Amino acid sequence: MDIPRGISEEIGFRRTMEDEHAFYEDPARLFFSAEIYDGHGGRQPAQIAAQMLTPWFLRSWSRERERPPGERRDEADILREAYLAVDAHLVGRRVQAGTCAAQLYLIGERFLAANAGDSRVVIGTGQGAAVLTEDHKPDTRAERSRVEALGGSVVLLGVPRVEGILAISRALGDACLKPYVSAEPRITEGVLGSENDVAVLACDGVWDVLSPGEVIDAARQERDPRKGAEGISRMALDRGSTDNITVIVLDLRKYTSVLKNRKMVIQKVHDRA
Repeated sequence: MDIPRGISEEIGFRRTMEDEHAFYEDPARLFFSAEIYDGHGGRQPAQIAAQMLTPWFLRSWSRERERPPGERRDEADILREAYLAVDAHLVGRRVQAGTCAAQLYLIGERFLAANAGDSRVVIGTGQGAAVLTEDHKPDTRAERSRVEALGGSVVLLGVPRVEGILAISRALGDACLKPYVSAEPRITEGVLGSENDVAVLACDGVWDVLSPGEVIDAARQERDPRKGAEGISRMALDRGSTDNITVIVLDLRKYTSVLKNRKMVIQKVHDRA
């Protein structure tokens, strides 16, 4: 596909089990997305979310751009509504399974990184790495407080679980665990810099056993991002991961080499949960 400004041959991915992934692009608006959906309880929610979430965003974004400039909502608000629309669709269909979600949207030199659950978006920064998402685990203070304030519980069964069932506190779907499991995304918004050389999206089967720095270093060592994704998957398996392992590697060097800013800047974090 014709991905704008230098990513077209710079994608590698490896998918397993109940996961889905997606790529979307709109060259006219310098838009590109890479996305991972880590399903649990069945693959259907991940499939629906992969097919629905970003197309919903793109349609709404197009309509928004037809409005007067002073009345337009920003992209983060539209992306949040896309999450909630997919969640409402899944719950309306009484789909009892669910899916984590993580996206990296590139819009020119700007980016949005969103997630619900424990899949992550990590980006290379100079010689280091930055995590652009936040894991939503039931035992963190904020997530436990939110669940309990709604009348739910967090029970330790091997690991902390919402209502003793689900080991994450935010996801799309999971109708039987509403309202305790929230579909509210956390969205990080910022501007890329020429220091951003690679980005990796992966589900928790990777992050359970590998650090962000290790993953970014592995992505950097392979000139072919496809081999990078395969190598990260092998590393996770070698470390003993027994969960889903889905990895997307993006080589951003052609994309970011023309940017005027050296350093990436995070401008805002949106989280209404």
